[in-house]
Amino acid sequence: MRRFQTKRLTIRPMDERDVDAVFEMLRDPKTMEFFVEGIYNKSKVKEIANRNKLEPRHFVVMLNDTFEIIGKISWHEWFMKNTYEIGWIFNKKHTGKGYATEAARRFIKYGFKELNLHRIIATCQPENVASKRICEKLDMRLEGTFKKCIHFKDDVWWDELFFAILKEEYNG
Repeated sequence: MRRFQTKRLTIRPMDERDVDAVFEMLRDPKTMEFFVEGIYNKSKVKEIANRNKLEPRHFVVMLNDTFEIIGKISWHEWFMKNTYEIGWIFNKKHTGKGYATEAARRFIKYGFKELNLHRIIATCQPENVASKRICEKLDMRLEGTFKKCIHFKDDVWWDELFFAILKEEYNG
């Protein structure tokens, strides 16, 4: 899988050299607040990097000027033909600066212009205002709310928002 450039970012498949930086993000309770898996341990992050060799699904997002890893994009085929799912997680020190939107926008362009996808989807919890806002900035349409569809723990169930954009709706 190739690497991508944007005005401020370099995005490439995650590998072993990224484990420490990605672990720093994924071990933070606030950053992982909306992830059912909770915080990650280092061995889980190593496992992701190792699996990524065979089929890149996780990409690190780095600042062009320092090459500091500031986030991670997940990008993979969904169960429906010509459909991919995108997700993001960013180091809390680098949120609110438009990096997630910039990185996701590059993947959407790649998906529609180069992979000729039909549809790209993203999901988040209603309480995850930042991710919801990113979906909106990406011109993704809210298609529905799945009520209590994700089992978090004990008797706690989360709702999930489902966003999508079709190739014919893409203006990039």
